[in-house]
Order: sequence, then structure tokens, then C-alpha cells
Amino acid sequence: MVFDAIVAGAGIWGCTVARTLADGGKRVLVLEKRAAVGGNVRCETDPETGIEVHLYGSHIFHTGIDEVWGFMRRFTEFNGYQHKVLARYGGKTYFLPLGLALVNQFYGIDLKPEELPAFIAKEAGKTCAEPSNFEEQAISFIGRPLYEAFIREYTRKQWGTDPRNLSADVIRRLPVRASYDVNYFPDWRQGIPLDGYNAVFDRMLDHPGIEVRCSAEFRLDDPEFAPSAERPVFYSGPVDELFGYRFGHLPWRSLRFERERAAVKDFQGTSVVNYTGAEVDFTRIHEFKHYHPENRGAMEAPSTIICREYPKAWKPGDEPYYPVDNQASRELLAKYRAEAAKVPGLVVGGRLGEYKYYDMDKSVARALETAKAAC
Repeated sequence: MVFDAIVAGAGIWGCTVARTLADGGKRVLVLEKRAAVGGNVRCETDPETGIEVHLYGSHIFHTGIDEVWGFMRRFTEFNGYQHKVLARYGGKTYFLPLGLALVNQFYGIDLKPEELPAFIAKEAGKTCAEPSNFEEQAISFIGRPLYEAFIREYTRKQWGTDPRNLSADVIRRLPVRASYDVNYFPDWRQGIPLDGYNAVFDRMLDHPGIEVRCSAEFRLDDPEFAPSAERPVFYSGPVDELFGYRFGHLPWRSLRFERERAAVKDFQGTSVVNYTGAEVDFTRIHEFKHYHPENRGAMEAPSTIICREYPKAWKPGDEPYYPVDNQASRELLAKYRAEAAKVPGLVVGGRLGEYKYYDMDKSVARALETAKAAC
């Protein structure tokens, strides 16, 4: 097949680009350096219990974007799972995000919805006019007691530094809900694919105009796959890696996952529990069976699969997860973007390419926009 476009990287951004180009009549070659498509949304089914295990941390699809929802439902039906996150602090379990359920339990009071904003404002007290770091910004939003209980140590673990070293921008949108709504995401359209994430990616790439090659890494200096105005390359790997780290490594935070089979039917009663204190090194525990309550066989299995998530400093060879947004990284990113702009036919996108953490729906939206512009 003679190809009209190459997509390098078969995560959710790359698969969406490839399918949209193919639907527009393009012949597309997809190159994926891993042995299977799906990127960090890739899962595996535990043969003993039938539990779908998320290999790279939990992924819950949710969106408020009509076009994205319509696109994804071409390839799957969702099970209607509504994500709820619990937090362990001081030997007690609380519902996140910050709202009436958490505040009333934490303070031992019984606020009504109209009373919560004034109470939070009182707890926040007088703060500087313009908070200069993460900690000051958080305290100005919710007050010191809630900050110290649910945010300070969790953030220290997540980012590997004192929150006072982080920019105030990191927490500008901390939500406080004046209600008992304990759904973690505000989007009513959410869930897990009924037949699993892997099937979604397989269907997205199942098109006569798409050829997929796994265990095939893209290199900019490979003449066989060189981008051009006539045959563009849509690249979603790390942008600094693409150019051989010539200006240095972009900083990331990474994760380590520690999975185990627990010999109990139900380990924690929900999908995700955050551990906000400093007494443990991990930030949360995932229990994957709860993502598919419709899978009665997995739900009733006498054992379960759990996963502890440990943030860690990134080094070359590790999986990059969270970009470290600071002045130095912005300046470095600008250099790599300038290099990419010099290459005719090269389009860099996705979480790694853009050096930006996207929820899945935002990644799909960006991919749709990018691919449509090329059709």
C-alpha cells in the first residue's frame, strides 16, 4: 500500500487521528513501538478472575463534548460507571472531591448547601492578595485544616517536592462543591467500555485504509518514513526524544505500580482510594473489579486485583506521566516546538508530543481537530 500519511504512536490520540484520516479517504500507516496498540490505556484480563486490569493506572472515560462522545460510541458502548474517589486520612474514609459530605464529616458539623461558601471563606481567613505558590493558593481556597489533611502530603508525594515550591497555577481550579454530589467528574457521560479498552482501539484501527505495525519505532532520520508535505507524519511520542534530546530532557514525573492478588472478594469497596497522609509512600490504591459491576463473574470472584501507585522522579527509560510545568520546562519546550516547525509535514500532538496532561476526551478532541484539518 502506498500511504498518504503516517501516524507514529497508537495511543488514543494516534488511533483517533488514524481513523479520522482513513474515514476521510487517506491511506494510513500506523507505527507503534510497543507490542500492542492502546498506549497507556492498554489493559489485560486476569485469567483467574476475568477482571480487566488497567496496566498504567486507572482510566475512566468521561466527557462533556458531544462530538467526542459520538465518535467514541462508534466503537463501543459504555457501562455507565460513575467514578467516585475516597480518601483515607487519620484512620477515617472521606468522599472526594471537597464538598458537603467531606466538610461535614471532617468538622463534625451539619452545614446546608447555602452555608458552605461562607464557612469555607471563614476557614480560609485572610490571605495575601496574590498567592505566590501552591500552598498559599490552596489555603486561600479552603483553609489550612483541609489543606493539611487532604492536599499537602498527597501533593508532596505526587510531585516529589514541598508544595511551596510549586506554582500557584497548579491548583487554581480546586473545586469545592456546595452539595452532596460525590461523583468525581462533573460529566454525566462517563463509563468504561463494556467489552474493554483494548477492543476499542482494535475497532478504531480496523479499516481497509489502515495498516498497523507494532514493535516499530519511528525515527525522524529514517528515510522510509520521513515526513513531507505530501505525506505528513502525525507523531505523538515525546517531542524531546524525537530530536535526540539535543537541548536536554523535558522534566516529567513518573509512576511505579505494584500489583497484587488479594485473597478477598472485595479489598476496599470501591475503585480508587487516595491516601493523603505521609505515613505511606503510595498515593492511591486501585481495585479494578469495581469498574465493571456488570461483570458478575469478576465481581463475585473470591479474589481481587489491587494496585498501589507510587509517584517517582522520572529518568530516561521511565514512562513519562505528568509534565513538570515551570519556567525552565516552558523555555525548553519552546525550543523543541521551534525545531518541529522546521520539518515540513511533521505534526506533533498528544500528551507526550504537546507536553501537556490531557484527559482522554480532550486528547480525542485535539486529535479530531488535527486530523480533520489534514483531510
